[in-house]
Amino acid sequence: MRMTQASRTLLENITAQERIVRQYEVLRDPRLLDAYENLHTGFGDIVARLAEMSLAAQQREELSAIAERENGLHVLLSGAPAVSSRGRSTPQDAVVAQYVALSQAAQDLLQHNSKVIDAEVEDLQGLAARAERTMVAQLLALLPAAAFLVFGFTRLLAGPVGQLEAAIGGLWAGRFDRKIEVSGPTDLQALGAQLDRLRLRLMQLEERKSRFLRHVSHELKTPLTALREGSDLLAEGTAGPLTGSQKEIVGILTDNSQRLRKLIEDLLAYSAADFERSVLRRQIFPLRELVDAVVESQRLALAARDLRVVVDAGDLVLDADRERIKTVLDNLLSNAVKYSPASGAISIRARREGKEAVVEVADQGPGISEEDRDRVFDPFYQGRIPAAGPVKSSGLGLSIAQEHVLAHGGRLVLLPGPGARFQVRLPLQ
Repeated sequence: MRMTQASRTLLENITAQERIVRQYEVLRDPRLLDAYENLHTGFGDIVARLAEMSLAAQQREELSAIAERENGLHVLLSGAPAVSSRGRSTPQDAVVAQYVALSQAAQDLLQHNSKVIDAEVEDLQGLAARAERTMVAQLLALLPAAAFLVFGFTRLLAGPVGQLEAAIGGLWAGRFDRKIEVSGPTDLQALGAQLDRLRLRLMQLEERKSRFLRHVSHELKTPLTALREGSDLLAEGTAGPLTGSQKEIVGILTDNSQRLRKLIEDLLAYSAADFERSVLRRQIFPLRELVDAVVESQRLALAARDLRVVVDAGDLVLDADRERIKTVLDNLLSNAVKYSPASGAISIRARREGKEAVVEVADQGPGISEEDRDRVFDPFYQGRIPAAGPVKSSGLGLSIAQEHVLAHGGRLVLLPGPGARFQVRLPLQ
């Protein structure tokens, strides 16, 4: 491109020189000679630029010949007489003729340069086509190797990543008795070792918490037993007849001691469920039989409030810890009894969804407020809506149920109303 532009500029310069010479022949204006000198100087600059370019030998010969001819014309014009004979040829006429030939030579150089450039462009296009074919061939040759590497790295990392996911899931579910070991690359092994240290730390904390709860519960039982025995003796009149006010006080003592006993029992149950989460005594049993047993165990509470239970469990069979699932259902049903309106209905429905058993317990009560939904499974948390019944809830029933469900690798969730609807999802073995 630069060569073509310079060649075209050279041709334009020669044409301009020819025009100045013709004008000078007619006008004899000295200022035209100054313009000619400027064009001559520019001609030299253009030739110098072309000489610096990568020219072929023939191009350099043509350029040298053009430069010599233009220089000869410049010498001729500089020494030419300033007088013209009317009607006859003058030295300027000869110069003009030479300029015509010089223009043709510059035109030939321009065409030659264009042909050279076109040839180079064709060579470059051929080179690009060959490079493209080579790249495509190399790419096709590399595709199997790349696919093999991707497949190999995927297989190499899939095992360790799966081990990490299982380890994190075990920590989430509270299974601290299983040592975490991760194979594969060194970085992933180091991450597995850190997770195992975290497991040991969490296990220590769980043991301390459980030990604390057991000790506190045990220490509370001794004075509680004394309080209950004392209140029972007073109620029986062992220390003498009681007045009406005294009987009322003894009744308050009896009710609160019963409530405290229930709270301690729930606390121990929660501690056991939390600490022994990884210990499952699995057995195969029909779910309908277990549901019927739970409903029968709460028959008196249901009759006291004229509640009916609708059961639809089909022929679903579970492979799980029967006593833990019984506790889950018992706590959910007990919660439904407390919040159901008199003469209402409670539904217990079970079905299979894919690889999960789904059990739903729903009541017709006021439901759970939006403020309580996020904390309904927190230990000791009691919602804003009061429960019916003489004994106040300890706030541990749903927490214990959730611990037992998590121990099976399942989920216990609260569904939108009406009423309170709890859903248990257990993986089927």
